[in-house]
Amino acid sequence: MSKINIKFLSDEALATVKGNLDKFTKIIKNNPTCSDAFIAELPADYFIEKKYLIEDFELKSSVDGDYSKVDFENAVILYEHLKDLPKHVLGNERFWMWIILEKGYAAGVQAMPMDSGKNVIKDHWMFGQGRRRGLMFGALSRVFYRVYLTKDDTLEDTYLLTKFATENYVRYREFTWRGYSNNKKIVIGALKAEMAMVEKYGEQIETIKDIYPEIAKYISQLGSVMLLDFMTEDYIKNSVIDFCENIAKSNGISA
Repeated sequence: MSKINIKFLSDEALATVKGNLDKFTKIIKNNPTCSDAFIAELPADYFIEKKYLIEDFELKSSVDGDYSKVDFENAVILYEHLKDLPKHVLGNERFWMWIILEKGYAAGVQAMPMDSGKNVIKDHWMFGQGRRRGLMFGALSRVFYRVYLTKDDTLEDTYLLTKFATENYVRYREFTWRGYSNNKKIVIGALKAEMAMVEKYGEQIETIKDIYPEIAKYISQLGSVMLLDFMTEDYIKNSVIDFCENIAKSNGISA
């Protein structure tokens, strides 16, 4: 595909959306596949073109509305096209509003339907609860960061952990609530441990109540003893495996 300049939603347009959340939520509900009606309600010059160039792309949506069918593919598309952009761009809510409105509107609506909560636009299209939370829980930004934090170039299939995380969001999602959510080696180490446990015990390990929240909590406890930034990926992996083995044993689960 050809190269395009990235864009930001203008400050005036962003303020317009923030000031009329109910109105724009209704527009999205009535127009789930095309952003034209949404954009028509924005002030003039709603997009600001920036100097950064990327390969053009378009995200996919599911014909039957089941976003899980296109989630992994869209995640890789987003990552491969946006990974070289600077952090200050990837961390800007106006950038992600452009991505949603112009490059993946139908996908964004399917990924986070408007009936998922009261403030979907505020909390999952924009950074209504802060920048870090906004990025990790944004309708499409979270999709990008799921790949960013799980892609492992040391593996033959570099997206193996991404697939594992996408198959069951809870395996990965619990880490995004934590302060260490942007530490890739911690996320990868933990996911490798989880994968090892699933391979060993099968689905029964995942039937243990709150197994994944408990893993995330355990890693936080490790950090209270030793700074997480100084822990290696293997240390995290082995520690989580030992933790899970104890949980499996206490629940009477065997391989």
